Order: sequence, then structure tokens, then C-alpha cells
Amino acid sequence: MVSRTAVEDAVRNVVQGPERGDLLFFVGEQTDEQLSQWRILDTDGDSAIVAFVRRKAQGAVAGVGMTRTGDAGAAAGLGVGSAAGAGTAAGEDAVGVSTGQHNQAALIPDTSGAYFRRVMAAQFLDSGSTSVDNGGLLGMRHRQFYLDQPLGALLPVSSAAQEAILHDSDLLKYVAVEPDGGSVRTFGQMVTHALMGWHDVQLASSETATSFKTQLLVGIPLSYALGRLGLHFRIDRNAADPSGDTTKRLRPDFLCWIRNALLLKGEEKANESALQEANRELTSKMATSWRPGLLPGVSMPCMMAYTAAGNLMQFFAITESGGGGVEAWPISELLDISRPLGRIKVVHHTLHIARLLAAYAPLAPPQLSIALGGMIQSKGLGGRLLGNVMLFGDFVQKRAFEYLRQPGVVLDFSTLVELYTATGRELCANLVRLHQGAIRMEGTTLVLHLEPVGLPLDAPPADEATLKEAIRGVLLGIAALHRAGFVHRDVRWRNVIRVPELRSSGSLSTYVLIDLEHAARADCAVDCREPDFRLGSWPSEDMLESGSGRYTPASDLCLVAYLMMCIPLSQSGQRLQQALAARQVPSAEAALQHEWLSLHAA
Repeated sequence: MVSRTAVEDAVRNVVQGPERGDLLFFVGEQTDEQLSQWRILDTDGDSAIVAFVRRKAQGAVAGVGMTRTGDAGAAAGLGVGSAAGAGTAAGEDAVGVSTGQHNQAALIPDTSGAYFRRVMAAQFLDSGSTSVDNGGLLGMRHRQFYLDQPLGALLPVSSAAQEAILHDSDLLKYVAVEPDGGSVRTFGQMVTHALMGWHDVQLASSETATSFKTQLLVGIPLSYALGRLGLHFRIDRNAADPSGDTTKRLRPDFLCWIRNALLLKGEEKANESALQEANRELTSKMATSWRPGLLPGVSMPCMMAYTAAGNLMQFFAITESGGGGVEAWPISELLDISRPLGRIKVVHHTLHIARLLAAYAPLAPPQLSIALGGMIQSKGLGGRLLGNVMLFGDFVQKRAFEYLRQPGVVLDFSTLVELYTATGRELCANLVRLHQGAIRMEGTTLVLHLEPVGLPLDAPPADEATLKEAIRGVLLGIAALHRAGFVHRDVRWRNVIRVPELRSSGSLSTYVLIDLEHAARADCAVDCREPDFRLGSWPSEDMLESGSGRYTPASDLCLVAYLMMCIPLSQSGQRLQQALAARQVPSAEAALQHEWLSLHAA
């Protein structure tokens, strides 16, 4: 019911100090599906949203947010009774301690912020003993470096870890027992639980078990560190879609984005025998931080990654290899996480990766409005969840829940298939089309794979030259749709994307008209003044045919006229806008011939 962006912005606007990091950490651990179930809206305001988040964090079972392995996390000793650990309104809590211990710990000033600043102070050295920090993720092309280098501070652990340290003194290269008098208490408990492992939890050999382990060693420490550093980040875990394995085959098992740039991913398998398969998937599943064609000329950062199979883990860096390919090279040894030393090394390496992500964050492209592997939800009146879209490498997967019951839907499934088939034959670069013909119903949910992949518009064009190009693309798409015998019915800026790659293909516009699920046949006789067929996005009913209330091809052009009202226009632009609004332009093709849209016009 509330968007992730609204929650994070509310926390940043209202909360200060350590609590801000705690709440951002808690929010970052929630999956998109979990957020969709929160009974609060973007429109409720920052204060109400923050109060809701605080109550959610206080009611959490585990000391930190978990995803699909949350129950296992609690069984491993991460539970805190009625306290929530990171993310409480009090600002700091001790994971896995009693109420009495918490009251005593609360008297010790929290120094987590200072601790992570010390961690950030370390510098990486490549194989030639040259610092690579200045270049960060942008400076790692063709470099060989390893994560097994000192952090700016040792990892804090509680006295519960002393027995393990006595059995393996190499742990002292990475940990210190209760530094700062135990004041880094929440993170120290996380590290202690990672070191102690899961010996008292029965784990079957499954990918869920592997996910539990990587959540304890990577997901939890990474979330806490990035939250403490105040970064705008998001973490998610994969889940198979209801149809079988589209998402599973094409999306990594673990994903971490900084400002929509995918900078860390993980591939997880149940058994150690599948490790090489996981390694191969590093370069076959979402192996770049974003689709390269979306941001031409912007340098692609190196991506961090890990593979986990059974009790084996290894970290990698993924870089471009030339010719459009990528390569993954190891940046750690193969680690045995059945042993305390292997587990601590994973946490240690994860903090190094957090440092790299923090260094890159200010350089992340702000114009990246959609995340590779990320999900965007669509909501209707009252915050009702209508569907979602997820970006894969070459297509967007779109889901429309309860499709035939959604407001304003006219076409049944078979006619929608006919529409996409007919428009596909038009070969119009400026109109959305099916990717490899993928369209199906999963129960009551419509599922489509769509192309091309483009950037959603955050706002209408701000100048007339850009507006001309955008309107040209919209009209080219409408013309193709009309030739196929259909009308769009929902022409608005949120249903237009920008595809920079079209520039190099010779297209007349880089803008593409999308979202055909509210379309209708051009000769549809239904009265669209009726509530079942009227769309809430329509500015008025004036564009409907007088008397009958039919939505005609001219109605699409009326909506184009509304698009053109976003900025002041030249006289030529005003003439076209007025003619479209008055239904005086006979067709989209005729509109494209107008002097305002001439490629030679000033």
C-alpha cells in the first residue's frame, strides 16, 4: 500500500541520528511483496509513515529484517523477545539479549557510527600494492585484487565467541572480543551469531538452507552496514514465479542495488556439487549493473558477486571483457562456511564490499529510473495493488492481477492476444510489442513479456524540442495501433518510455508508447461514459464521441492534445494542439505531417 521510495524519504525527513540508519536498514530488508501488504499509503504523510515503520520494527521477530529465511534466522538465535534489535524506536538494541541485559546495554553510548567510519578507512591494494580506492567500482577493470585485506577495524564479537577463538587463533586476524566495551553491540551480536553458525539449527540440503546461511553471513551484515552509512540501498531475494521458473532462470538469488544500480548479486545452490553451475550463472544472469543501452556514454561499474553451494562460498568481480561480453574473476579464496574461520571471512569480505558500494554511491547515475531485476508496483484507488513490472535484460515482465476485473478493461484475453499479434506485424519501433510472443494467463493474472526496454519518464518533457520528439514517437505508435484496428484509450505520460538505443537505429523518435491492456477495437460500440469502461486517468469525457459515448481513434488524438499542455508552446505547436483537441485532425498520420513535427522545423 506504500512505496519503498515514500517510506525511505519519510525516514530521512523525520528521523535523525542512529535511529535513521536502523529504520533504513529495517526497510531495506523488506521485500517488495512485504511492503505491498503494509496498511498505510504514500498520501498518509511522513510522520504517519515513520510511526508505522517504528511499530513494524518493534514487532519484528528477528533482530534484523529477514526475507524468505526469517523463521530460520529466529531459530539461529537472532530473536530478541519483544525487542527488535536494529530498527527500534529507541535507536539501538542488543540482538539476542534479555530485557535486563538491554537496560544495562542502553547505558553504554552507541559507537556504531564511529566503528563503521573506521571500517571505511581501510584501503584496497591490488596485486601491485597500488591503492584502488580512488577508482572504486569504476577503477577495477582489469585489476587483480582480493578481499582478504585488513579492514579499518576488527570485527566485534562477544565473549561467547572465545571458545571458538581458542580452537582457531587465525580468527584473531579478523575479530576482537567486545571492542569499545561492547558499545557496538547490535553489530557485534550479528558477527557473533555468524561466527557461532547454525550448529543448533537443523538444516536440510536445499537452496532454502543455503539462503539461510548467506542471509546470516552476507544479507544481515550488509544491510546493517549500508543502513549505518546512510545509503539509499535496496536488497531483495529471488522467489520462483507461479508459472514455474521464468524469474528463477533469469534473476539472481540475491540482489543489492544502490540507487537502482545492481552492484552485488549472489547465486545459491543446495549442494556443493552445483558450485560450478552457480559460477556459470554469474555471467549469464544480469551480469551488468543496468542494461547498457539505457545510459549510453555512462561508465559501467564493476559488479560484486558471490556463489554459494552447500557449505562452499566464493566472491567474484564481474567486468566487461570487450565485444559486449563479461567475465567473472575470483576476489577471494573458496571458503568453507561450515567452519568459524570461513564464516568470519565471509562477513569480513562483505564489509569490504559495503565499503566499495558506499564509495560508488555518489557516482551512481541519478537518471536510472528502473533497476535491473527490480520491481515496480502499480496501484489503483485506495492503494489497491493492480500489478507489477520487473526488468530483465532484454524484456520487461508485466503482471496484471485480476486482469478482467480491473477498471476500464474492455478486451478479453483472446482479443488482447489478437491485438499484440496484429501490432507486432506493424514492426513499429515506437509501440510496445511482445518479447518472443510471451503472453499468458496464470489463473486470473495476465502475464506478458514486453519489449523494448526503456526508461520510465519521471516527468513530462521540459522543453519544446524534447516534447516534439516525444509527441512524434507517441503518434507513430498510435498510427501503428490504429492501422491494426485498435485504439489505445490510455495515452498519458506514464505510458511513455524513452529508449536511447533507438537513436542509433535511425528511428524518428526515442519515445515508445506502452501499456495496451486498456485498449479496445477501433469500432468498439460500448458507451465509455459507463463506469465499467471509463478510465480514471481521462481528463474529461469531451474526447468521446458525442451522443454515443464511443471511444474512437480521434479520442486517442484528443489525449495527445492533453500531453502537449505540459509546457508553453510556439504558435505552430498551439495550432496542432488545438486542432487535435477539437477533433479536427483526421488521423495520427495526418498529425505527423503537421509543420510543428517537421524534422526540418526550428
